Amino acid sequence: MVFSDQAFLYLYLPVTLLLGVILNGTRLFSPFILLSSLIFFYWSSGLYVFLLLVSIVLNYAGALAVERWHRRSVVAAVIGLNVLILCYYKYTAFLLGSVGFFGSEPLKAFAEAIVLPIGISFFTFQGISYVIDVWRREVKAERNIVLFAAYKAFFPQLIAGPIVRYKDVEKDFHHPELDTDIFAAGAARFMVGLCKKVLIADSVAGVADASFALAGADQTFASAWLGAIAYSIQIYFDFSGYSDMAIGLAMMFGIRFRENFNHPYAAATVTEFWRRWHMSLSTWFRDYLYIPLGGNRAGPVRTYVNLMIVFLATGVWHGAAWTFVLWGIYHGAFLIGERLLLGGRAVASQALRLIYFFPVVIVGWVMFRAPDLPAFVSHLRAMASPLAEGAWTIPGGVQLALSPQATATMLLACLLILMQGEFRPAGVVVAGASGELARYGRLAFVVAAVTVCTIYVIPQSFSPFLYFRF
Repeated sequence: MVFSDQAFLYLYLPVTLLLGVILNGTRLFSPFILLSSLIFFYWSSGLYVFLLLVSIVLNYAGALAVERWHRRSVVAAVIGLNVLILCYYKYTAFLLGSVGFFGSEPLKAFAEAIVLPIGISFFTFQGISYVIDVWRREVKAERNIVLFAAYKAFFPQLIAGPIVRYKDVEKDFHHPELDTDIFAAGAARFMVGLCKKVLIADSVAGVADASFALAGADQTFASAWLGAIAYSIQIYFDFSGYSDMAIGLAMMFGIRFRENFNHPYAAATVTEFWRRWHMSLSTWFRDYLYIPLGGNRAGPVRTYVNLMIVFLATGVWHGAAWTFVLWGIYHGAFLIGERLLLGGRAVASQALRLIYFFPVVIVGWVMFRAPDLPAFVSHLRAMASPLAEGAWTIPGGVQLALSPQATATMLLACLLILMQGEFRPAGVVVAGASGELARYGRLAFVVAAVTVCTIYVIPQSFSPFLYFRF
């Protein structure tokens, strides 16, 4: 089930919100959240809902054991089981494929039959953070298994994040607070995300798909750059749109999530970009990998090694392919280089942003999107060949995808990015906004957004969020 799907927007969401508002603050709230979230996950993933239940029981019981005995062996065992489950589903085929399946056809068939459950990377990392926080005594292990399961399975963040830590929402799950202003702000925030997904990300997706579908000889300088820019727009508005929708949905139930994006394309360096992009993941790796490895406390060489380990892990977390491994190393190398040259200082420079940051990040997204390393090299070669014969021609498939709507959307998105803006009307989504004007403004925005997005959603085919694959 997708947040932009008709079944979700016009069936699941209205019923769930109505019952959620009625039960908010009662003893039935957590059981209802759990049941509705399990229905949501079953609708999306079928019998893999039992894998989610296994993860819930593992981390619930594991945290209780960690709190009781407080031994490294116990916390290591619980984390190890989480990682083992993740690795089995996500990396078995990749690891065996890298060694040629040892020449065994039955082993190859076994590995290729494994289907990656939606959201496993997110709810696995969520469980690990909870167990470690209990180990560090930053939070007490939750005794109420229904409430814990409701937190773990809460449908807004279940499939594609943000990675919500229990210590950040413990109070809200025990005592959810909901009023008309918070609900209205959540509804507006949800619609902002829906507009990002439906009106921008989906509108430029065809250009990116058409460009990356070209074979090496058919790719031109113009089509390669069009595809790279289109995908850079698509992945940002698609994923930040999901995060907006998740944050807005949670607000409508009285639960507050932390922000996941902070104008990442307003950065001037790769270091700053990672402080702004997918913040729940970058802070997760900082708190649960980088700092335990020693962070920057053991001298510059060890700091650089730790940074490379973290970004190699970041790449592998995103996917089981050599392109993701290279993507992680690529970003880690730039972070190390920026530490050497800039000392980790923040830089506010429009010139640096245009001539350094954007090209580096766009090339990184090409690596991220390419199906394999040869395809990435071929696409990159075309991007670096402005003087080749036919370099400025646009192949038919890309021309067809580059409709007036897609062209206008790309130009609008580029303008928003260059203006360091984000697709979020000022004053509309501020939870604490007061006054009749703010209320009517939010209401008008929600009504207009619902109308426009409905017009776009109805004729469209299924369009999953990009981060569902992780």
